[in-house]
Amino acid sequence: MMPESQPWELNALRNLQHPYEACGLQFHINPSHELIPPFLAGYRPDAIAVDPDGGGIIIEVKRHRSGAADRQLAELAKQVAKQKGWEFRAIYTNPATERLDTIAEPTLGQLDAKLQEIRVLAEAGHYDPALISGWAVLEALARLAGGSGISTAYSPIQAVQALAEEGYIENEEAQRLREMSRLRSSVVHGDFSVNVSAEQVAFLLEQLEALKSSIMKVVAEQEGAGSEVS
Repeated sequence: MMPESQPWELNALRNLQHPYEACGLQFHINPSHELIPPFLAGYRPDAIAVDPDGGGIIIEVKRHRSGAADRQLAELAKQVAKQKGWEFRAIYTNPATERLDTIAEPTLGQLDAKLQEIRVLAEAGHYDPALISGWAVLEALARLAGGSGISTAYSPIQAVQALAEEGYIENEEAQRLREMSRLRSSVVHGDFSVNVSAEQVAFLLEQLEALKSSIMKVVAEQEGAGSEVS
């Protein structure tokens, strides 16, 4: 990257800083040479999120995908993946080819059906897909909790943050879900070295059930109040 970040880069990085720090990581924008791991061989990333227990996350922010940049980032990701405890993440601020325009809010029937699907997966020992499907429900509930009706997608950490800010999850549960968001990302992006446990899926299901009950109750009350006004 260039020695000084562009305004749009800084804005994106500052938006990332709080969620990473909420996970207990030390977030450094435009890290100094002393903070850059030796295995990067002088390459300066846009940011580094350092785990005090060792390892961390190398972060690059890009506006768009491009062939040359994607090849460079792919090589960097391979290099980082060889290092125990380290991972690489590329953040696109305008990923036009991947962006979802809008997502409709879920119905109670859809939520119940998806939760039942997750239970079946968990009972069969398919914990990876259960985690991924569970996180889809978590994001849907986060959008529903925001009260916007139709919304764009959340990142995994944004979904947890939104639910915490709305008061639907306590600090302890929020912190555990933030930690699980990293596990979810590892699974989705093909890190076959990580393992999802039955206990983790059970915890996620418990949270989803409680969230669904609380959020749907609030939604029903809001709809009832709206009917009275009209």
